[in-house]
Amino acid sequence: MKNALNNVNGWLNGVVGLLKTVIVFFVFAGIIWNGVPNVIQGIMNLVNSFLMGGLAGLFALLVFCSFMD
Repeated sequence: MKNALNNVNGWLNGVVGLLKTVIVFFVFAGIIWNGVPNVIQGIMNLVNSFLMGGLAGLFALLVFCSFMD
């Protein structure tokens, strides 16, 4: 069981690393070229959707961020 969880954890770390790279690419692309989707605005909208939920939304955001580390 521990081996299976380590396998899933390694796979998820790879996916999260890839997503971080894609986000950084789109941020720089948005700075260089006009017309690229605004990634920063999308991230701000995601955080605001959590914060509009009050204290429960804030806790949900903290749990979500803990999975990203």
